[in-house]
Amino acid sequence: MKISILGYGTFGQAIATRLIINEHEILINEVKGSDMILVATPSYRVKEALLEHKDFIINQKIIICSKGFNKDGDLISTVLEKEFPHNSIYFLYGPTLAEGLINGDLSAMVLAGGAGKEEIKKQIESQNLKIELSNDVVGVQIGAAMKNVVTIFVGIAEGASYGQNTQAYIFTKGLQEIQKLGVSLGAEPNTFMGLTCSGDLSLRSRNRLLGIEIGKGRKIEDILAKKKYMLEGLATIKNHKNISSKLGVELPFVDILFSIIFEGASIEKGIRKII
Repeated sequence: MKISILGYGTFGQAIATRLIINEHEILINEVKGSDMILVATPSYRVKEALLEHKDFIINQKIIICSKGFNKDGDLISTVLEKEFPHNSIYFLYGPTLAEGLINGDLSAMVLAGGAGKEEIKKQIESQNLKIELSNDVVGVQIGAAMKNVVTIFVGIAEGASYGQNTQAYIFTKGLQEIQKLGVSLGAEPNTFMGLTCSGDLSLRSRNRLLGIEIGKGRKIEDILAKKKYMLEGLATIKNHKNISSKLGVELPFVDILFSIIFEGASIEKGIRKII
């Protein structure tokens, strides 16, 4: 099978290693003649990345690995259903650091979508990469996007020398807020206890490391100056007003983080605002 990968960064390369093991042919940033398209760009570039190849996107299945929202604040599924109404769209998320995938660590992900996901599972799954199936497209998107936000907050607490008790408090309250948000949008409550949210929260990810640097007192401008792109969690925090407006919900947890990161608010006061 020919599988296109749009966005050949660290995760794109990592998932490619697993697909090559399954004897698939990988097309990098090219979709012409492919059977399936896997998107691993930053979430705010998913729409543009696919539109760049729209003339050659016919009946391929589209699988999104990007964790976040469209840059206007919409869910990625909402945007792509309008742009690609004749393509089946799925979401593949999980607690899978790129290094672990490349090293062949036993890993697991969730593939969410409608009909056809069973066949995709057969093509992607291997001895050390297990795939669970879900129908909860909204839930896995919300969980995967918002866990990036929570893990930044946990990292801030760690960087500011708060102990594990405080970190666990932030983790738990953040997870509760994600679940509340998701359920209000029609998601299934149990989705947030699975791999795409609580499972992914446990990783020491780049978002967690970013939070640690902020907690140590580093300015966000200085941190971003050394990065080629904005991390997903930070992009969500920065765009939280648009996201809140598009989803029709309040995001108090994200409001607190925005004030800490971009307005210099007190970390301690921010933590104590969490209820």
